[in-house]
Amino acid sequence: MVRLLRATISYNWTLGAAVAALMLAAGCGGVGSGSTPSQQTTTVIVETVQQGTTDLLPVAADLVVGGVKGKIDMTQGWAVIGGVPLGDKTPPEQPLTASAPGWVTVSQILTLNTYSYTSVSVEMAAADPTVTATVEGTVTAEDGTRAIVNAVVTFTPASGDPVVGYTDNAGHYKFTGVPAGQVTVMAQASDYLETTKQLTLTSDATGANSPVNLALLSGSTKLTVTGQVLRVGLDTPIAGGQVQIDDLPPVTTGADGSFSVPQVPVGTQTIQVSASGYDDKQQQLAVTPGMSLVTIYLAPTSPFPPPTPYTLTGTVTLLGRSDNSGATVTALSKDLGQVMDTATTNAAGDYYLFVPPGSYRITVQYGSHSIGRDVVLLGGGRVLTGIDFTLSVTG
Repeated sequence: MVRLLRATISYNWTLGAAVAALMLAAGCGGVGSGSTPSQQTTTVIVETVQQGTTDLLPVAADLVVGGVKGKIDMTQGWAVIGGVPLGDKTPPEQPLTASAPGWVTVSQILTLNTYSYTSVSVEMAAADPTVTATVEGTVTAEDGTRAIVNAVVTFTPASGDPVVGYTDNAGHYKFTGVPAGQVTVMAQASDYLETTKQLTLTSDATGANSPVNLALLSGSTKLTVTGQVLRVGLDTPIAGGQVQIDDLPPVTTGADGSFSVPQVPVGTQTIQVSASGYDDKQQQLAVTPGMSLVTIYLAPTSPFPPPTPYTLTGTVTLLGRSDNSGATVTALSKDLGQVMDTATTNAAGDYYLFVPPGSYRITVQYGSHSIGRDVVLLGGGRVLTGIDFTLSVTG
């Protein structure tokens, strides 16, 4: 996640003039005089300056504060943006985005004054038009029913710093100074699933870019998840198994091992599968529109505990050494995503691991050298042997 800087509330002669003008317009009581924290909106005064200086930008910057659009008045040197919602945070805060031709878009989080105006000076860095681009678009709900205000849009280049900003009340954004070339754009908003897209941007010196529109799926969306439960190694269907996703009612697999779970919320969910004569299985599942058929493999349950002292063994040959000792062998469960056992080879290169049935990534590490392979250990008290490796450790 990109870290955004909180704006520093500042006061200088330019903003001072803006404040004085507002006070005269509002009377001797000043802006917001007599207001209380219960007010719903406030006023924000913004100036944009060149990075590292107090010099005003030579061009008018476009501004978005809490979804409300504004623009620097070049005759005054500032923008007065009224009607900015206080929001529901304590203390109240809203995002600010500033963009200007020839300058890099910048975003900040403003802490708002509930009794009066909020003034801020925003520093912007110059952009090289031969290597940066201007890009705009909209962020909407996937069903097309509404624009999303205050959505965070991030353009991340293959190298260099990302450019981050927020959408206005129409769901629109326009960023300047975005690195041209291959970028990843990501849109995020509260109560929605984030979305990403890969694209190539044309520099301002070369031409214009087509709008980059993004649609977000509501986090409350629910889908039907379908799949099949199979026996590991043989790919034969397992009938009568129980499949449960999070706290939803469990369903039973059919004769062909198929299952269907309705009303599953989108996002990352936990799926649990069990069947008589098989080891239980639990894993994380990414539930998204258009997801493919889910295939779950179960290993037969051993009629007795796995034999000791090992269930998986092999030999590691270290080319370039006088013996094969000292290599670290690790068994990572692909189902659980965690290391189940680790061993160190002896002089002959032998290693022994004690792991339950399942799918594993076996990795051999010696210094900065490593090698790995995937294996499946079936149940029924089986021992997997001959998982051998040859690793060159010269150079």
